[in-house]
Amino acid sequence: MKRTAAGEQLRAYWRRFEAALIGTLVLLALGIFLYGSAARSFAPALAIDWSEEVAIYLIVWATLLSGGAITAERGHVSANMLEHRLSPRAQRRLRIAIDVVVLVFCSLMLWLGSQAVLFAHMLDERSASTLQAPQAWVLYLALPSSMLLIVVRLALSLSSARSNV
Repeated sequence: MKRTAAGEQLRAYWRRFEAALIGTLVLLALGIFLYGSAARSFAPALAIDWSEEVAIYLIVWATLLSGGAITAERGHVSANMLEHRLSPRAQRRLRIAIDVVVLVFCSLMLWLGSQAVLFAHMLDERSASTLQAPQAWVLYLALPSSMLLIVVRLALSLSSARSNV
């Protein structure tokens, strides 16, 4: 299966969108954390008790969502020490084998993460701050969401690799 110009354009757009989203989440986390710290120090009346909590949620989401981008750039698990010693055909097969192992692991994490989201929702887990954020949606959902992105990226990679072997 050859990559079309439209497909490449879509991939490039998706990479830019992911980078912008991840960067925005990190900047929001930084801004909220700095505001919370400054307010506690210089204007306690304006302080909020949930700034660190929200900053942690944003960092967790940014970190986990970056897995899809790393997978797209083949920056995840690899066997670089072994790979360069192999023939080009063996290198492709090794990459496919690694992708399959990672796909199985991420699929399992997607399923387990989804179960954790449902369980936390059933228990109505909430944060301890005045925000009372539902943990199922603001925290636990990050894992299955990121695993889904990685699974999709790996499936696309495997489908294109299969046609090249």
